[in-house]
Amino acid sequence: MIKMHRVFTICIATYSVVVALLSVPLQGQNPTCHPVAPHQLSLAEKAYSDGFYPQAEPLYEDALKQQPQDVLLAARLIETLLHENKVKEAVAQLNAASTVSPDSAAVLTAQAEVQLRLGEPWLAMKSLDAAAAADPCYARVHLVRSQIFRIDSMYASERSELQKAYEIDVIDPDILMAWSRIMPAAQEIEGASKSLDTMKDLDAQTRTKVETTIHSMMPLLFEDSQTCRTLPTVASATLPLLPSKQDGKHIDGFRIEVAFPKGTAKLMLDTAASGLYISKSLADLNGFERAVGAPMGTVQADTVRIGPLEFHDCMVGVSEMPFAGNADGFIGTDILAQYLITIDSRNQKLKLDPLPPQPGILPSDRDKSGELAGYEPVYHRRQYLLVPVTIDSKVHKLFALDTGMRISTMNTETAHSASDTKINFTNTVQTKTGQPAQLYRDNFDFQFAGMSLDRQAGILEFEPTVIDHNTDMDVGGMLGFDMLGRLTVHLDYRDGLVRLESPGSTESASNEKSADKNEGKNESQECASMASGEIPVNQTLELKVTGTLDSGHLKPGKEVYAQVVNGLQYPGCILDRNAMVYGHVTAVSSSRNPDTAELGLAFDHGDCEGQSKKPLPLHLIALLPPPDQGRGSLHDAVPSEVAGGARQISDTVAETTAYDAQLSEGGKPHTVHPGAVVGMPKLKLDPLGGPGCSARITSTTRSVQLGTGAELILVLSSAVSPTGGH
Repeated sequence: MIKMHRVFTICIATYSVVVALLSVPLQGQNPTCHPVAPHQLSLAEKAYSDGFYPQAEPLYEDALKQQPQDVLLAARLIETLLHENKVKEAVAQLNAASTVSPDSAAVLTAQAEVQLRLGEPWLAMKSLDAAAAADPCYARVHLVRSQIFRIDSMYASERSELQKAYEIDVIDPDILMAWSRIMPAAQEIEGASKSLDTMKDLDAQTRTKVETTIHSMMPLLFEDSQTCRTLPTVASATLPLLPSKQDGKHIDGFRIEVAFPKGTAKLMLDTAASGLYISKSLADLNGFERAVGAPMGTVQADTVRIGPLEFHDCMVGVSEMPFAGNADGFIGTDILAQYLITIDSRNQKLKLDPLPPQPGILPSDRDKSGELAGYEPVYHRRQYLLVPVTIDSKVHKLFALDTGMRISTMNTETAHSASDTKINFTNTVQTKTGQPAQLYRDNFDFQFAGMSLDRQAGILEFEPTVIDHNTDMDVGGMLGFDMLGRLTVHLDYRDGLVRLESPGSTESASNEKSADKNEGKNESQECASMASGEIPVNQTLELKVTGTLDSGHLKPGKEVYAQVVNGLQYPGCILDRNAMVYGHVTAVSSSRNPDTAELGLAFDHGDCEGQSKKPLPLHLIALLPPPDQGRGSLHDAVPSEVAGGARQISDTVAETTAYDAQLSEGGKPHTVHPGAVVGMPKLKLDPLGGPGCSARITSTTRSVQLGTGAELILVLSSAVSPTGGH
């Protein structure tokens, strides 16, 4: 996307009253390492230093042929290949160098550089530790470590490592360039800040100019993709999220209203985009034009308003192609990076809160204490938040958080590494644009940022080459709205932290009160009974457990939830696929002699279309194990109406396959007998046997366990009649 390229001109020298204080060094000289002595550069070194990497490559190759044991030459060749983006060739050269001297600091550091490019910064850090143990005075150890500290939001550590590298080897052009980009600005900011603190009688005009210069240099010291020069001063805000439904039924993203001088636009909220991106027609309507020296395809907007927030002097991307879903464009969450951002999908709100204060004027290392204690570190490069993801407990790759992508994606290399499927690896699906898409046929388990999403199907085959290019790292894929849209997402760009919460992670106070009322009630109280012993499959709601329900770790009142497998319409409520249905624990008990356990569950709320947690009187009537690869769902994926409307239950064909007879317990086809339990021999279900006529599940083990992927079959209370009615 768009990245703001700024060239900052330092005008402090005109202010004679402070110029002497602007050169205070941050570090002293490194007393343990001798600096690399100046020397005449070889032809290869000269070409590399001048940035002529295609010319440097053959020169290093020729030199290495003459001195095949020279690991420093091998390391220089690897660095050259990486600059040319010849990653495979760099890997091959690294393998050759490792056979010559696997424990040398030069080879281990080159290994770290390759690992960083491959998107494995955690492995690169281990290689650098080994390199530093071999030779703590090898300068590029500190250079590469500073690069990893940068994307890890450890900015004070980044500056410390850069200074060490510079003091050892100022001749290395990569070290000199990295140091020059950051350290002079850091020194001047720190010096100017000290001068402002000590010189109380400084005139207002000079003070303002110094403060402006400090502000202009600050973005050099941390990952910054801001495209607006003046940011809002509002302390906090809450903005509505407007659901987007490209197919008219399922929420596949959220939009935010953004006010321009002429007209209001609805822009898609995108965690992988940068700044604002709008249609050309909207740009022309507002008279926006490209600023002098600005990149092609951009215009300048003097004022942009988002709710109570007002931005000024913004570079805005423009597209002549229409946006998906008739959107006016999109807005990257990085434009709000000065806030602690919460994307609350369930309540359809975007909350902006103040970030915790940091000590000192320079960007520091992250601090996960206090209100950030529950956050997980991620890597932050430009506008991207890159999350380490473990797939099927064996493949570790970086994925970008991307709410602007309807479907999560994975590149083919990552998918093949995780999957045992060797042939017919993808299914072709048609898109509305007419372009076919490929979906992997396998299901994948995803673990990231403290979350576990198992058996994820419908992952899109996609090569994130643009992200690879912008981050200088291989990225395995993107976590799209299909995953992130079911979570509450907290983002901290400044510290490189995220916190992801599932809808059931916080206990419901109302459920606690409900459980307290039920506690102590006579369990023999009269309950209604199922109105029929044969309930049509297509009048049931099929849910999937997304995290293990274990009575050994639950207590009465604890909120639980499950995900809708296929959509279903009730009077006044449309439950889309992947919507959440909520309930609470009504009872738990266990015994060791003999082993027995009980779990009471009541489901009573659901995320209906446009209505979060709407009350729904539901009853759990059957249990199924996780579905096999070949078994279809219990009913059609298209939402069917239980009562009324144009599409009746009779129009839908059931697909219960092998489970059909077991669910009906010998009754009519395509029906569910209340209390049916399939494939779980140690469990029994009494749909109305728990406290308050909730469902009662019992087990012949010490706890009732419903694992990830287990399915719950529910029915509306309309299928229940007063006692004795059959």
